[in-house]
Amino acid sequence: MLKNKSTFHIIYALAFAATIANAITGYVQSSYLNHFLSLNYIGLFLSLVTIITIIISFIYPKLISRHSVYSLTILTLFLSIIASLFMSSGTNSLLILIAFTIRYLSLTFLMINLDIFLEDISTDNRTGVIRTQYLTVMNVAWLMSPLLMGHIIGPNNDYPQIYYIGGLILLAAFILLIFTKHQLPRSKIYCQEQSLSKGLNKLIGHGDRRRIFFSSLVLQFFYALMTLYVPIYLNQDVGLSWTTLSIIFTIMLIPFVVLELPAGALADKLLGEKEILLVGNIIMIISVVGIFLAKTANPFVWGFLLFCSRVGAALAESMQESYFYKKIDSHDTAVINLYRQNRSLGWLLASLTAFITLSFCSLPAIFIVLAISLTLGLIPILGIHDTR
Repeated sequence: MLKNKSTFHIIYALAFAATIANAITGYVQSSYLNHFLSLNYIGLFLSLVTIITIIISFIYPKLISRHSVYSLTILTLFLSIIASLFMSSGTNSLLILIAFTIRYLSLTFLMINLDIFLEDISTDNRTGVIRTQYLTVMNVAWLMSPLLMGHIIGPNNDYPQIYYIGGLILLAAFILLIFTKHQLPRSKIYCQEQSLSKGLNKLIGHGDRRRIFFSSLVLQFFYALMTLYVPIYLNQDVGLSWTTLSIIFTIMLIPFVVLELPAGALADKLLGEKEILLVGNIIMIISVVGIFLAKTANPFVWGFLLFCSRVGAALAESMQESYFYKKIDSHDTAVINLYRQNRSLGWLLASLTAFITLSFCSLPAIFIVLAISLTLGLIPILGIHDTR
């Protein structure tokens, strides 16, 4: 198990680059896809993309057993660069949709690879701190991205340009990966093949792992609906400009940077994860209800509501990460892979929910559906056994 600080720094840097390349496009992807698909069919298309992701995830542990995680990291990073550059062409609809799919897949499995690298060099007694450090690095990238997004898009809504910049950032990460290969872990655990059934049994068959998985799934459902439909709602229905939204989204993301690290330390040393996780979920529920009820174009009101929603999400996310990784070790590659698919599952459920909801209701109805889902998400949290 490697303990060199530079190895942590390399993994953090790769995660930062991958996250900011993804984040600067995250808030505009629904608006960009809306040029090629109607609003309700965006959800249907994203359902297809996430189904493909989930199918590939079933065979991904076998790929890990036959190829090193480093090689798969090289491949996924390279594909994400190429797909980003195709997305920046902004001309052929079919090409854009194919490139979007490849980019989504590549970035999803790239983050799984980085998860395995980090787990291999982590120790249980510092998992809360290490994981929240990792999340903080990625959240700084998310925090920087809205202002960068607003600057790149400009008044002419130049969506293709933002994918071009994202591709260049990923290229920088690719160069870093090439030149630091000797410092990344190459443990034999990556050669251990773990079947899907064994991974599912280790995840779903273990009560606390199952409960934290479903709690995380609800959070990913929240992220998907909020990322896809809040920006397009505020821009097209409420009438806020992308310049205004870039400021609001930057303020909104501050809790991820300032709360997750102290929350992880608090969970390690004093409270455990359960209480903080409950508080985070309750704050999200109240905030989403507020978003549904708000009937104003005042950017300060929207900034406050979105900020509060991310206070709750930051607390929930940090506790889910800390709790889950205290329940596994780096040999559980299949479990890590399946756990990380909760993002794809969350997006699948969110996109299908959006397609059904928007086929019969107006856009704000999505937020009351989300509030109900978050309320149901309290059930698995109440059942987990705290670590302290």
